[in-house]
Amino acid sequence: MLTLRLIRREARIAWPVSVVLALLAALLTAVPLSWPPRFDRLAAGALADRVVRAQRDVPLVSAATTTVPLDGLVPPDTGSLDRDLDQLGERVRTAAGPGLAAALGRPQARVTTLGVTARGPELPTPYGKAPRFSLVHAQPDGAGGTVEYLQGRAPRQPAADPAVPPGAAAPIEVAVSEGTRERLGLAVGRRFDLLDRGWVAPVLVVGVFRTDRGAGRLWQQSPMLVSPWTVAVDPGQELSGQLLTSADGIETIAKHGLALKVAWELPTAVDRSGPAASPAGIAAMQSALRGLRAAGPDRLCGSGLADTCMLAGQIVPSINVTERLAPELDAFAVQRGRTEQLQGFALAGLLALVVATAVAAARLGARRRAGAVALQLTRGAGLPGIAGRLLAEAGVAVGAGVAAGWAVGRALAPQGAALGSPVPALVAALLVWCAPAAVLLVSAGRTRPAPRSRRVVLEALVVLLAVGGLVALRTRGAYAGTGTDPQLALAPVLLALVTVGILLRLLPLLVRRATRSARRSRGLVPLVALARAGAQSGAAALSLLVLVLAMGYGVYGGLIPRTLADGQAQIAEWRTGGAPVALVGPRDRLSGDLPPLPAVGHRVAVTGASGELTAQDDGTTFPGARFVGLDAAALGAADPSSPVARALLAADGVDAAVGRTGAGGDVPVLTALADPALAARFPDGTFELTALGTGRALVHVVGALPEQALRDPVLGPVLGGGPRSGALLVFTGPSAERLPVQKNHASALLLYPAAGGPPLDPAAVRAAAGVQLAPTGLPGPQVELRDRGEELGALRSDGLARSARLAFGATTALGLLLALGTFALDLLLSATERARTTSYLRTLGIGSRAVLGLQLLQQLPLVLAAAVGGTSLGLLLPAALGPGLRLGALTGGPFEPAVHIDWTITAGVGVALVVLMTAAAVLEAAISRRRGLGAVLRLGEAL
Repeated sequence: MLTLRLIRREARIAWPVSVVLALLAALLTAVPLSWPPRFDRLAAGALADRVVRAQRDVPLVSAATTTVPLDGLVPPDTGSLDRDLDQLGERVRTAAGPGLAAALGRPQARVTTLGVTARGPELPTPYGKAPRFSLVHAQPDGAGGTVEYLQGRAPRQPAADPAVPPGAAAPIEVAVSEGTRERLGLAVGRRFDLLDRGWVAPVLVVGVFRTDRGAGRLWQQSPMLVSPWTVAVDPGQELSGQLLTSADGIETIAKHGLALKVAWELPTAVDRSGPAASPAGIAAMQSALRGLRAAGPDRLCGSGLADTCMLAGQIVPSINVTERLAPELDAFAVQRGRTEQLQGFALAGLLALVVATAVAAARLGARRRAGAVALQLTRGAGLPGIAGRLLAEAGVAVGAGVAAGWAVGRALAPQGAALGSPVPALVAALLVWCAPAAVLLVSAGRTRPAPRSRRVVLEALVVLLAVGGLVALRTRGAYAGTGTDPQLALAPVLLALVTVGILLRLLPLLVRRATRSARRSRGLVPLVALARAGAQSGAAALSLLVLVLAMGYGVYGGLIPRTLADGQAQIAEWRTGGAPVALVGPRDRLSGDLPPLPAVGHRVAVTGASGELTAQDDGTTFPGARFVGLDAAALGAADPSSPVARALLAADGVDAAVGRTGAGGDVPVLTALADPALAARFPDGTFELTALGTGRALVHVVGALPEQALRDPVLGPVLGGGPRSGALLVFTGPSAERLPVQKNHASALLLYPAAGGPPLDPAAVRAAAGVQLAPTGLPGPQVELRDRGEELGALRSDGLARSARLAFGATTALGLLLALGTFALDLLLSATERARTTSYLRTLGIGSRAVLGLQLLQQLPLVLAAAVGGTSLGLLLPAALGPGLRLGALTGGPFEPAVHIDWTITAGVGVALVVLMTAAAVLEAAISRRRGLGAVLRLGEAL
């Protein structure tokens, strides 16, 4: 009968095992509960950083409209424009719904009028025509910065002017850029008129602003503010520009019936401590974005006439919402899903190790109470009753451990965050709770050794499951679901079982062979140690499984951070072309010479273009072909290890002079190296090149680029960060100079330090490249400076990558501790047999040094088998799992990062096992000195 007194007595006997079970339950509870909220916090930070970078140049969410002037309506009160802009912008923001509206900041509006003619006594008339200007008003405190003035002040509300006759309208105050001032001579104080269709509005220049810094976003959105453009008209050309004015200036000109173009920017900011980066939060924002794009005028302004949207006395017919946030969320969701799968892989391994450790502890408990259990069975007790008592004992320990783990998990989780799902902890805790009873039932029911056929069937079943799982995993590819991938989580465990099965088959054979060699030697210690190791090789299966699994996860756990770090370094190199600093932008903007910089030793210009190739052999066309031109000699001097430079310098004829063909010799023939696929299909082929900015030309392929050249970072700034599609041709020498100048295609100027000199200072390069980096007032991409250190820092600080490194680092450390603990439990389990053997040998005259050697040799086969099996498993996992553990989604870039083994962690695991084995042997030898033979002889035994 199960009584409280009996439970207490049994608990006193098994208290070491209860402590181990409690610690395991606490670990099982703390990790699954505390990690998900910690990961959500890191993911929210990663999403917030990506949103900030994505809207650095272009807003992620914006709205635009064009008003419709109406005759006969009462003009609005002066000073109502900014208020109306705020109200309409707030309606757009609130139309997104509460989830998305919380991530959208205060809308910033920009109003632009249609262009009108400008005339004045001192105003020049380029191309024989009066210039045309549109007025621009941008609300202050925008995302792009504030306007900085060189002369004068910012425009304000038109005020009474002594120079204006009584009763006449006050002039509209405007500000001009340096470029406009120089082009048209519009100094501060200059007056002129704007006129169109029967009305005239006086204008007064009150300020001159700079465009090399300050409101960079405004210069990109209204480029004619920087400098007026020359536009084609019928007939001839005219000059068209923009003037910066105040809200009152816009209201004044709107009274003349001039339509207004309005644009709102809604700055996006993700709460770093909120749930926006969770799958539910991302889905909610995506749904809100779809609803915002579909919002009609009735939703924003109402369907009745009284609710009609009005702005400066004009009707707002509709508001069109444009957003670039959804693609960012989609890409982040993919990366988060891949990160969760990696973390689930690590957590599953940790849970498997915890359960195996619990079984090892339960085996030790069964050995400690084997005599008591046998006596109870002799007296008529049943196995179910004994198992029930074990469940009661384990329930107390596991319950206490779960409570302690919950408290630790709450302490480790971020403040105010919800804990993770308790399901994994409860399932694993249930297994730990049942481990002692399960071990008792299995060991008590085993009256004779299992048939050999049963072992063969079990081994075949494990092999079939492992092979089937790997085939299914590789056939399926990437996991399409969310959260932990079950197939991916179980695959390493099955592979570890297969590895242990192979080791258990090989280990006795190898030990027996070593034992036969020891018999021929004169020493007794090797023979006894190897004989004992061979006899216990089968009993060490569980310990071997835990050690192999822990070492396999340890090797792979070190591989993940190392591969991520190397992949991030590769992406940083790809973005900067392999140079410490790179200027990336349109080719014509990079043609200007930089001032001399002492630290710059080499400059390599890389030209990018795209077009279509048509094979002269069979007429096959290759749309979207990419063309890259560079100086191979300069690249080879700057970076001798560059595969592209080596391939170009080694190729024959690639730098030959441009040939001529055609009836009049007017068709140039360029030479280039092609990507391996194109070169293999058309060896020594000739193609017609069709590209924007160039006439008819032919390209002769003189060789193929090696595969490693396709990963050369010098191609990165030109090809971009996405996967390459289409043909690729690389030019050098005269052929590279004939590539067309395409303003919408990126080129690069790579800057390398002098050999043996100091590293480049990005700030000094930025200052020297001020002309190239300054806004131009022209449409299209601008020049940007890329610093390799800054790019690498941004990649390494990404929350998703940090969470993967942290997850694998923590689970690897905990798994190794559990493996060492299991090994220690296995040593305790066989301590009695070793003590008997040692006492016998001491009675025969064996010394302390020989006893120490005996202990070491007895454990050496198991440790060597675990080291070989675990290392093999860790090295096999990347190839075995295939697409299931691809890291390219985390690192980004066009290539899957190469796998790199962290041998430091691998060696550390082996050293830890050797230290534990040595410490156990030393301790056992020290204890055996004080142990006599009578302490280990059983009743009735004799020496």
